[in-house]
Amino acid sequence: MTATETPASRSKDWSHRPVSWLVWWGLPLALAVSTNILRLALAETAFALSVAFAWAGTGCLLTARRCRRLHCYFMGPSLWLGAVAAALVGAGAIAGAQALNIVAWGTVALAVLSKVPEAIWGRYVET
Repeated sequence: MTATETPASRSKDWSHRPVSWLVWWGLPLALAVSTNILRLALAETAFALSVAFAWAGTGCLLTARRCRRLHCYFMGPSLWLGAVAAALVGAGAIAGAQALNIVAWGTVALAVLSKVPEAIWGRYVET
């Protein structure tokens, strides 16, 4: 897979627009961080993380569709996987605060690892 950066793809990339970045990734990040500050119950924390992961994952999937940003093809599904897993913890299907920590940090690790393909092949998928 090869990737290139063109002015057209960069202009469609929401991660390069401050307002879009704030809406799609800044607000969900603030929601996730606020769960620690507010000291919510486990179920409330899990559902808040589920919303935050799904929200950011949707931003990634839309960005992948708009500009073909390579890491978004990996990060979007990873964030949605984390959203589903966090919702399962919140619903009690997966038990315990430790499970939520594993889900949260596992999702963050997958999100960070999604940047590796860009380091190898470039930022945007060739059309």
